Amino acid sequence: MIFEALIFWVAALVPGPRPSVIVHISTGDVVRIAQRIARDEGYDLDKDIRDPRTGEKVAYWFDSLDDSPQGPLLEGYTSIGFYIDTHIRSGISINNSTGQTLDMTSCELFDYPDLRPFQEQMIRLSGTKRKTPEELADEVGCDSLRIEAKPIHP
Repeated sequence: MIFEALIFWVAALVPGPRPSVIVHISTGDVVRIAQRIARDEGYDLDKDIRDPRTGEKVAYWFDSLDDSPQGPLLEGYTSIGFYIDTHIRSGISINNSTGQTLDMTSCELFDYPDLRPFQEQMIRLSGTKRKTPEELADEVGCDSLRIEAKPIHP
């Protein structure tokens, strides 16, 4: 009886693996991450550009893709659209545990160096580990993910 009680207390005191936690990502952080991705893809968000056909100013903007009564676009992710005028360029989804970002429509994984500090912070807060590209592809329904890791600077 004493031995069983001792085993129980030792088991209770030994730290085990912590379950991963879903971390809330603020709207400001979501927009900043999407802007970094757009810049890394070569878009100069501060430059006044014009449509060569019409001469009208082209607008870049970002909007949540999770504002649906059905819930988020992708469970476990926070999603935002990067638009050029009225056309969506990327549907960016940020994993709420790892901070890894991807576009599930084009099956691209955004692994730019300037995204790493945010990912490390998310992993530290959630107590999880970075997912492999194969794990992420499986979660979002892609056969594989094309990894975008080298920024294009305008």
